[in-house]
Order: sequence, then C-alpha cells, then structure tokens
Amino acid sequence: MKKLLLLSAFLLMLCTGCSSDKTCTIQGTVTVPDPAKDYYAVLICDKNGVDTCLVENGMFTLRTVQDPCIQQQIKLIDAEGNDVGNGDIFDMMEIVADTREMTVDFITQQSSGSPLTTAMNSFIHELYDLLMGDLNPEVDASSYMDSLMRKTYLDHSYDAVGLQAMRLLSHDLEYEEMEELLNQGGSFIREDEGLASLLTYKKARAMEKTEGRVLFVKVGPEGNVLQQEEMDASECHDKRIGQGQYVLLDFWASWCGPCRDEIPNVIRLNNLFAEKGLRILGVTVRDQPDLSKAAISEMKIDYDQIFDLEGIISARYSVEGVPHFFLLDPQGNVVLQGHHNLDEFEQYLQKNL
Repeated sequence: MKKLLLLSAFLLMLCTGCSSDKTCTIQGTVTVPDPAKDYYAVLICDKNGVDTCLVENGMFTLRTVQDPCIQQQIKLIDAEGNDVGNGDIFDMMEIVADTREMTVDFITQQSSGSPLTTAMNSFIHELYDLLMGDLNPEVDASSYMDSLMRKTYLDHSYDAVGLQAMRLLSHDLEYEEMEELLNQGGSFIREDEGLASLLTYKKARAMEKTEGRVLFVKVGPEGNVLQQEEMDASECHDKRIGQGQYVLLDFWASWCGPCRDEIPNVIRLNNLFAEKGLRILGVTVRDQPDLSKAAISEMKIDYDQIFDLEGIISARYSVEGVPHFFLLDPQGNVVLQGHHNLDEFEQYLQKNL
C-alpha cells in the first residue's frame, strides 16, 4: 500500500538528533568502473559531504563522528565530481556510525562491526524486495510491509533505523496513531523537521470540514466528456460506493507522472472486468478541471471521474500522495489499497468477480 513514493524516500534522510565527539572509522572496499581513472568515496550527511578520500586499489577509509541517531550515505564519484552508478537506489550505501570501527563492501552493501548499519541495510533491502514483488504470492505484501515498518520502528525507536522506518510509515498513519507512535520514540525523532511538519498537516486535515462540492464527470469510451454535474461530495460518493458492486477508486492528477504511468493499467482492468460488475472511478487530487479533462482526452481514459474540487473525497480516504488505489467491496469496505502494482488487484478480482 505504500508503493507510491517509497523508492525515492530511501534517499531523503535528514541528519539531526544525537551527537558525540567520538570518531568512527569506516574501512571500505569497492570495484571501480575503470582502474586507470581516479575515483573518490564520499561520506554524506544531510546532502553535505563530511569526508572524502581517494579510492586506492579498491580500498577507501572514511571517518565521521559516532552518532547512532544519524543516518549517513557513502557514494562513489569520479575525478570530475560526477556520481558513479546507473541511478539505482543502491548506488549509495546507508551507514549508521554507532561504533569505533566498521568495514563495508560498497558493491554488496554488506557490513561488519556496526549493528545499526547491518539493521538499516537489512530493513532497506527487505522493503525493496517487497516493492519489487519478490515475495511469496500467498503473502499480503501491503500488510507485511506495514508490519515490517512498525516492528522496525518499535525495535529502534531511539536510533536512526527507527527514524527511517517512521519516515516511511508515517505517510499512511492517521493523525492520532502517528502522534501516539512518535511519543514512543526518542526526542530526536519527535523533533525531526519532516515528521513534525507532516504531523501538523495531519492534525489540520483531521480538523478540516467534511462537506463540500465535487464535479462528477461522465466519460465516454474514447476519453470524451459526455456530461458533468456539480454536487455534494458525500452524496456523489455514497451514490456510487457500497451499492452492491466492486468499485476501484483511482486517485490521480494530471501533473503526476507515476499516475499517468499507471492509467493504462487501470484502463486494462476496466476492459477486463467492467462487464463482470467492476466500476472504476477516477478521483482527481489537487488538480484543475481543465487540465484533468485534457489528460482524460489525451490518454483516452474510459472511466468516470470525480473532480475532488475541495479535497473532501481525498480526506475521507486519507490520501496524501498519488497515485493511490482503493478497491472496495459491494458493501463499501476497503479490501485492497496501494500505489502501484495493480497485479494484486487483478488477482483479487479474478477470484471474486
């Protein structure tokens, strides 16, 4: 369920919190692309390099301050300062300087001597495998991912591993639960700028109005707008949800690249299951009606839309990032949700429609 935004979030770490004047020495190995050229290992904290050294014979040594509350990254650059790699998430290695000495293998991302570095990379790799679908198909990946992040946070609520887990978990938490979990962690987690801002946002959303207007748009098979009607948001929702059929809600926006990438998959589900009783509704998020209509026409979206003009429907489902999909049963209960990988939705519909 957390597949929208997770890959990029791995690299957005803020280095704030505990401090120490003890030094951590990192002995590393790496395979460089061209042994005839010079390469440098760079240790990064809060997007700023804190140490740099020349890679010699595939070896490097970096030093930083010991601090179990700070997550740092090691990356490889060439002599011109360009990042070395193919843009993969593992072109950097995450470390936590919780010990006097540690060893790391940049290529395999294995480490020794640092329990928190081992825990951090184990957590990140397991999440990555879940995002890529490398899990027993009988296992509910969304539930497993949620459980993994919660357990990791509670096990590490006073170190950098817990901070990383909470940053990823927090997007799908309601305000009250997020506040409760933060109160179980160290002060540096509660005071993290990103988490504090998100908590404030969630609190404001929880107090927002629950009534407003939407524009319901009837769409033809070629993405042509057949008719539109402005109406009460709750009325529009309740007329179409929980009325005896499965409904897939596609929260999207014309400005959202990943949303556009997923729309052909949603159209395919509509072609597969519309005649079997599935209804698909698009719900635009923070979008302008004219831009939404242009995107509908351009991509030949063939399912009806709710232009959520005041964010009422989005707030009802606690949608913060898009794309976000919800599959609701004939009674209106959410049975599946996620940000991409609609294969899981298709498998469920194949069994239940």
